[in-house]
Amino acid sequence: MNFLFKPIFFNLIKKKEVKIFLAFSTFPLLLIIVDMFNTNFMQLSAPNGALSFFEFFGAVEFTQYQMLIPTIAFLYIISLVFNEEIHNGIMFLYKDLNRRTILNAKLLSLILIYFIYVFLTFIFSFITYFTHLIYKNYTSGHFFPKNNIDIQYNIILIIGIILTFILCILLTCMLSIKFSNGITMLIGVLWTITSFIAPNLKTLRYFIPNGYINVYTKLGFNNSIIIMITIFILYSLIIYGMEDKMYENVEY
Repeated sequence: MNFLFKPIFFNLIKKKEVKIFLAFSTFPLLLIIVDMFNTNFMQLSAPNGALSFFEFFGAVEFTQYQMLIPTIAFLYIISLVFNEEIHNGIMFLYKDLNRRTILNAKLLSLILIYFIYVFLTFIFSFITYFTHLIYKNYTSGHFFPKNNIDIQYNIILIIGIILTFILCILLTCMLSIKFSNGITMLIGVLWTITSFIAPNLKTLRYFIPNGYINVYTKLGFNNSIIIMITIFILYSLIIYGMEDKMYENVEY
């Protein structure tokens, strides 16, 4: 275990910016609040008895990802971890430590925070579904859908979003080492927007993990998962290699 991971992670988790980001995981609870008012805002619709919890969680993940605001909040956290530290000369405090050890600890901390966000979203989705939505006529009350095709669809959807977001983390971390916060956040947002439209583009969909949501029935479920993970690993290794060199060359 990286000996710097714990201190960096616990220092990061205490930051108000991280707490704000994690607060977006409560998004599913808004459905309970909205239903208290006579409004069409955030209303769900589905055939009677069709919506399982797993499908609801997939829809929440997709909606959160398209909201952009949580992404922007996380990009700002990345800029604090890398660019602000370099700009303010805090790197001098690490002069006796191996740069790769520092980099790995920071990357692991950021990725763990994202997984905490996904886990909290799952918990709040579970609470919302089984304490509130279960009484709606469009929900089934079951954890998983009855049809395998619906299970596969949501697995591809959720994994695709998670892998694409982690790539966004790695990419913006690399950019934050070299560029200003504004440029880093702009490119991070552009990557996210590109991933929104990728599933609908005939060529681009094959180059971004979440693009396989519209082609997995043609390629096969297992093949799609393997290709998504392979693309993710390939991109991650390339970005990490560049990141490692850039961080090693940062001046105190």
